[in-house]
Amino acid sequence: QDFTSGLMHMEKSADKWGKNGNGEQWQEKWWEQYDSSGKAEKSADKWCSLDPNTPLDIGHAHVW
Repeated sequence: QDFTSGLMHMEKSADKWGKNGNGEQWQEKWWEQYDSSGKAEKSADKWCSLDPNTPLDIGHAHVW
């Protein structure tokens, strides 16, 4: 509960990291905050050190 507004709130977050056999890496951090008024705030940071020619699904590593 937010002590200033009195609204109930919830937060979800994740910190994902991966590395392949070639030493290439990626990381994504995100969070989402929701309150009982229906408002939401979201944020995401992503980075990678993969070869730009690596085939990936949309939404992963360097493809977004």
